[in-house]
Amino acid sequence: MTYQNNVKSIFENAFKNQTKVITEEISKDILTDYDIKVPHYALVKDIENAVKEAKSIGYPIVAKIVSPQILHKTDVGGVKIDLKNEEDVKSAFNDMYKRLSTEYNVKGVLLEKMVPKGVEMIVGLQNDSQFGPVIMVGLGGIFTELFKDVSFRVLPITKEDAMEMIEELQGKMLLKGYRGSQPINLDMLSNALVNIGKLGFDISSYYDSIDFNPIIVYPDSYYVADAKILLSDNPRYDIISTAQPNSAHMDLFFNAKSIALIGASPEVGKVGNSVLESLVKHDYKGKVFPVNAKGYPEIMGLKAYKSLDDIFEPIDVVVVTVDLKFVPDLLKICGQKKIHNVVIISGGGKELGGERAEIEQRIKDLSAQLDIRIIGPNCIGMFNGENRLDCAFQGHERMLRPKNGNVGFLSQSGTIGIAFMEHSAPFGMSKMISYGNRSDVDEADMIWYLSEDPQTKVIGLYVEGLGDGRKFVNTAKKVISERKKPIVVFKNGRTTRGAKQAASHTGSLGGTYTVVKGTFSQSGIISVDSYDELTASVKALSWQPVPNGGRVAMVTNGAGPIIAAIDQFERLGLEVANLADQSISAFKSHYPPTYVIGNPCDITGSANAADYKFAIQTFMDDPNVDIVMPWFVFQDDPLEENIVEILSEFNKQRKKPILIGALGGPFTQKMANRLEENQIPVYLSVNTWVTAAGSLAKWSLLSKPK
Repeated sequence: MTYQNNVKSIFENAFKNQTKVITEEISKDILTDYDIKVPHYALVKDIENAVKEAKSIGYPIVAKIVSPQILHKTDVGGVKIDLKNEEDVKSAFNDMYKRLSTEYNVKGVLLEKMVPKGVEMIVGLQNDSQFGPVIMVGLGGIFTELFKDVSFRVLPITKEDAMEMIEELQGKMLLKGYRGSQPINLDMLSNALVNIGKLGFDISSYYDSIDFNPIIVYPDSYYVADAKILLSDNPRYDIISTAQPNSAHMDLFFNAKSIALIGASPEVGKVGNSVLESLVKHDYKGKVFPVNAKGYPEIMGLKAYKSLDDIFEPIDVVVVTVDLKFVPDLLKICGQKKIHNVVIISGGGKELGGERAEIEQRIKDLSAQLDIRIIGPNCIGMFNGENRLDCAFQGHERMLRPKNGNVGFLSQSGTIGIAFMEHSAPFGMSKMISYGNRSDVDEADMIWYLSEDPQTKVIGLYVEGLGDGRKFVNTAKKVISERKKPIVVFKNGRTTRGAKQAASHTGSLGGTYTVVKGTFSQSGIISVDSYDELTASVKALSWQPVPNGGRVAMVTNGAGPIIAAIDQFERLGLEVANLADQSISAFKSHYPPTYVIGNPCDITGSANAADYKFAIQTFMDDPNVDIVMPWFVFQDDPLEENIVEILSEFNKQRKKPILIGALGGPFTQKMANRLEENQIPVYLSVNTWVTAAGSLAKWSLLSKPK
């Protein structure tokens, strides 16, 4: 469009002329071009024009000095408010213009209609290091400063995104009408946010941040009272990543029929010995070629090779445990042999900086040049639950390998990858990738590959930082909407941003995780707050059917934990189901008067297995119930152990999800183990129990056709 080109030319000229300041009257012109409402304004350069324009604008008026050298107008007495007549305008103009033009390059005075009070909001645009241009929305005043009540999304945004941002604000009731105040037209407000977002996307090459603060909002209108633009040091035309996920050659990592292990060792305690033991002495059936420069004739009963060059049989995957300094030459040999898959377990790359970082960069460059996919460096490799391909260097005596399952797991941390392999023992694992420094294969490539993998139903990730954040969230959105596979992420590293980014108001409010959380929500990723919540969620998604919504029914023989659970419902998108009249009538007819009927249904410490069966069956038949959540005090003697068989029968019906909660010691753990043998998820804390239910509820919304 013409106006877009005009706006971009303004910024290009600012950089070309090395002014790099967009003064307020130009900012107002730009906003107007994007159909973003600003108060009636005019730039004046003399008294006569000031009087004329003030009359046209209408009183009261605000006057502001305009100079590319004055960024903080109030600091130099460059703002006058509540000018009510011609004399006020003359006085303000003479004072500011004459006083400040002797010291600064003054373009004039901006006269602006003084808008009445309304609800104050702040909207910010920011170029995030991981995602590129993002938008922030928050309520103004103490809500911004004290509570940091803000929400973020990646640009561009849709009207639905804008509505979701508004709903995420803790102070949203101020917009919906509070104590008799008129509600704000949220349709109007969301349209305004979309327009601001469009501006931020179109000019993202030029700014670090833009603060629209305040935006004064009324029931059916709004005005941007001020806009502060902080330009970047230089234009960044590649700020919006257009990278697409690449799953080329990925399947061969997991279905390799032959593996060469560089650094294979006969010495117990060496990484090359442990990896070889995992590949050779357990369930992997492919061919393994040990390689060690010391020239051993054989290792673990297999013929050994001094160099990769000495192997003349086909090789699908090369696994590396030697120092990174040897890897560039190894990659060149791989290129000659048309080997496309390399796993680099060795660390000591960019995390050490200097020469080591240069070596890793060389590896990255060779990967692209030679069409070699690389997992790592600095990782524990990958695992395939189906064919038992396993290159982890943790011994089988110390680390449990999971059975085959439908959960794919990706971890930036090898430690978390190891833990998850063990904790996934009940539900099993399809694939595991520990990807470390991601010199080639990144999170987006991996989730796209897993979306194509028929063995994988649920994808879990542990992430510390993202490589190309925009590539990742765009890919995640496609995996969720097109491939219908849930993605659950625990993002660690939730610190605030550095001083440079905090220079703008938006930057100071955009802690690393604040931005990530918003982008995850926008793309449909289920974000959790701990490793325990991650394992809890993927277990529920792996074993249980998708519910119709988040309406929960609960039955218990011990009410305490139920209260703690309900306290968390709102933040997790859950609600206590309103039982149908027939359910209440059934409870009244069936249970003794000592039981507390309804939802939750407290069948007291006297409850037996039959009491639970009746309640659960009633919930299963109730159209108002989506998720059934029984809580058990297994230690109570009246509760028979045949509850396991009863719950298993319900679970086989696949009618509604059943999530079991309990607290206790050895006997509770014994019952939990028996239930999970029947693929009924059991949670031994209130938090993981309700988080799992919340993840199911979120997935029910995400998996429905749009």
